Amino acid sequence: MSEPKQYTAEYIIELENRLLEAEDTLEAIRKGSIDALVVKDQTAGQQIYTLKSADYTYRVLIESMSQGALTISEEGIILYSNNQFSMMAEESLERIIGRKVNAFVYDEDLPIVVEILKQRSANIYNSERTVRLKGKSNKEVMLSARKLPVSNDNAYMCLVVTDMTERRRVENAKDEFISLASHQLRTPATGVKQYVGMLLEGYAGELTADQKTFAQTAFDSNERQLAIINSILKTAQIDFGAYQLKISEQDMKQLIEETLIAFRPMLMMRRQTISCEFEEEVCAMVEPIEISLVVSNLIENASKYSPEGGQITIKLKREKKFAIVSISDDGVGIKDEDHAKIFEKFTRIDNVLSDTVSGSGLGLYWVKKIVELHGGEINLSSMLNVGSTFTIRLRAC
Repeated sequence: MSEPKQYTAEYIIELENRLLEAEDTLEAIRKGSIDALVVKDQTAGQQIYTLKSADYTYRVLIESMSQGALTISEEGIILYSNNQFSMMAEESLERIIGRKVNAFVYDEDLPIVVEILKQRSANIYNSERTVRLKGKSNKEVMLSARKLPVSNDNAYMCLVVTDMTERRRVENAKDEFISLASHQLRTPATGVKQYVGMLLEGYAGELTADQKTFAQTAFDSNERQLAIINSILKTAQIDFGAYQLKISEQDMKQLIEETLIAFRPMLMMRRQTISCEFEEEVCAMVEPIEISLVVSNLIENASKYSPEGGQITIKLKREKKFAIVSISDDGVGIKDEDHAKIFEKFTRIDNVLSDTVSGSGLGLYWVKKIVELHGGEINLSSMLNVGSTFTIRLRAC
């Protein structure tokens, strides 16, 4: 008969502490203070994970999200999942909690998950990393990650999982809209332009003075309508990521000088002078047609919002790896509180000349988008009743 096992006082104290801890855990579960307990087989080298409950408002917020939400350990084990991810993954919460996130994506997407888990930065946002979830639907989802502060419950990172199915459907619908709008809006207006233009050129016989005035007014209005349609369509293409640039090396001095030619009659009519301060041999990587239109828009605005007899100054220089273009005027200027919204879509700023100047409110929005598509930036410096300066920074050759 074997001797009874002897227990030391230290071992008994340890058992008592474990019993107290177990009682506390059971009490927390009874009160709803713990959302989940995941018990793992110790022989598999895993352990018990507990996720302490956030307050009631936080839990309601997470569960009402349209995106999936996961809390994972450094090893990629899912410690928490909301119901939305459960629906995306087509698995019950019981089959999600405690498994590795790798188990829910296809093998070809595993490197993306591994890359996210290896991030050490305190602020991680992989906003464009997409993977496909296993399941009948093969959902394409976008992963956004945020590393969590160090804690005692093994929570390492939270993942926000966005279903891209609806977004892709909307993007396809937008593309179809652009194609349809290009035909349905622009084609009739172009037809009107052609026929009114033929009237003005005398193809239907000589017009009286009044008839010519009416036809010219219709022609000019149609031109403005076409310009607005083109601006809206171009803006839509940029917003939807459907606008493609053909970038090449360009002599910026030559590009700006060629753009200025079209403005000479308008500037003469308004008795405005233009001063050019150009450095030689400033080359930039740009789409020439689009950057010419950007410069045109800024020159036209400088002229429209300056009084007769005003001065417009264009400067061009190279600064390290950038080509810098600035266009200044001595016009009405822009209030400080309006600086932030000047580049917003459909924005027109009230000033003493705004009632006499027409426009769609898309020009500067489009200018900013085109410059940013080139990897550049545009800045505004302005004082009310003093003038404005728009400065563009583009990648130099």
